[in-house]
Amino acid sequence: MRSASSGRAGSAPYDSRGARHPVTIMAEQITDVFLDLGYRVAEGPEVEAEWFAFDALNMDDRHPARAPERTFHVEHPSVPGRRSGLVLRAHTSPVQVRAMLDTPPPLRVVCTGRAFRPDTADTTHSPVFHQVEGLAVDLGLTMVDLKKTLDHFAASMFGRGTVTRLRTHRFSYTDPSAEVDVECTVCRGTVAEDPATAPRKSAAGDAPVIASRESAAGDAPAGPCGTCGGAGWIEWGGCGMVHPRVLAACGVDPHRYGAFAFGMGVERTLMLRYGLKDMRDVVDGDVRFPLGMDESAPGGPRPRPLPRVTATITAPAATRAVPAARAVPDMETIPLARGHAARAVRRRETGGGLTRSQDLRRRIGHALAGAGYVETPCFPFVCDAAWDAFGLAPDDPRRATLTLTNPISPREPSLRTTLLPGLLGALGLNLTRGNPAPALFEQGAVFVPPASGHLPPVPRADRRPTDDQLDALNTALPAQPRHLAAALTGESSWARAVDAARTAAHVMGAGLVTRPTEHAPWLPGRCLELLVGEAVLGHAGELRAGTVQALGLPPRTSAMEIDLTAMEHLTDPGSR
Repeated sequence: MRSASSGRAGSAPYDSRGARHPVTIMAEQITDVFLDLGYRVAEGPEVEAEWFAFDALNMDDRHPARAPERTFHVEHPSVPGRRSGLVLRAHTSPVQVRAMLDTPPPLRVVCTGRAFRPDTADTTHSPVFHQVEGLAVDLGLTMVDLKKTLDHFAASMFGRGTVTRLRTHRFSYTDPSAEVDVECTVCRGTVAEDPATAPRKSAAGDAPVIASRESAAGDAPAGPCGTCGGAGWIEWGGCGMVHPRVLAACGVDPHRYGAFAFGMGVERTLMLRYGLKDMRDVVDGDVRFPLGMDESAPGGPRPRPLPRVTATITAPAATRAVPAARAVPDMETIPLARGHAARAVRRRETGGGLTRSQDLRRRIGHALAGAGYVETPCFPFVCDAAWDAFGLAPDDPRRATLTLTNPISPREPSLRTTLLPGLLGALGLNLTRGNPAPALFEQGAVFVPPASGHLPPVPRADRRPTDDQLDALNTALPAQPRHLAAALTGESSWARAVDAARTAAHVMGAGLVTRPTEHAPWLPGRCLELLVGEAVLGHAGELRAGTVQALGLPPRTSAMEIDLTAMEHLTDPGSR
């Protein structure tokens, strides 16, 4: 047994061109804007009970959001084709419900996380995308407070003076409701023929219809703006005052408290800010996209759109047209959480304001990028053929998966129990496209079916559920631990894969040790268990020949996967 308690950060594999994913960076920048306003970060499960995803949000059984064209439904464990009452969340709004159930007012939370919809990936859609949602619950809040907050947010993302406008809309969970438009970041409305013209919108989801910017920053484009079509505004998201029924379902007195909420796509915000046109460039796993963005400089290069088929690395553009000033409107006009000023100063000085788990994930991402790994978030859908390629035994627990009643592809009907199928697929994609020797990593949730098999209850939506009902709802959910995985190729890649685990352990302050073992899909003799104390948290090493051949990968491909949630628990002083 070899100790890794020294926490060696790991040498960069092949070169130092590591990077975190731009969506991760964008989500963190958004989160930090609201942390400085006194909000706290909230998170929730990605596989959620329908009561949290719909009923508590004033969406009854007939609401179109429940349709299989709009939401992924998890199959009943013993009745094929029947719904189980669990869904892949189609929005991050259930996190707001959980926050109100857990914390009495006053309350201000921000959530960034993945959402899922049965949309085929194209220039403006993706079945997996990220949302940011904000919620404030307090005495006397109004739409004026909401509008000031949105203007602050827009200025933080798109530059000093950027403002928003609200257009009347209807959402089930807010009343009054509005769609949020942001002032065009290219023409700033200077070429708009009619200020009341509605913005150009994408067909459904998470990316606006935008065009490349050809003019220099600050130059007014000739003719109608290619980004907003001359309207001067682009749709950004939705917002409103939280519906009294939603407040009542969460145990908040709607006669005493006001609440506002808003939500935007993180990819949408990224694409607006950097002038990107194709959603697939953001989500398909090509390492040239994150490598083309310099996260260290808000005004630095922006990535050019990737050609769909190519064997060369695209150089980043020299300048970015979108201003990224962090100046914001007068802070005294923004409705802030109590005691926000002192907390914001302390957060900036110490890097605080996050939970321990959130802070550790950020630091692990930075450490691996610094060691030459490129962050590559992958879709969570898998097929049985992956387990066969891995050489898993029929009774291997990784084969026990949650199944979707309406998958995007019938070939991939299940949800992942390990990050490796997606990450190894992304490795193969990059090698096929000629990207030299990529070393990839992902941090993400896996889904372990609940042992009980109990279906979630459906409490009434006009009042707060009882504690027993809430316990039953949570018990019906699958375990969703966060894992870290890495994949790479080449000489000594298996040792470097172990180094990636040591990097994460060092960040967490864990005394990681390794010992030889045999565990599919790794090659006997080049496979190590990763332990903290006596707990086996993962494995690392070179993949077996049959696996790399089945997946179309080169010899000496290596991988690592470790349970971050378990390691965090074992190293948390408060859990001892």
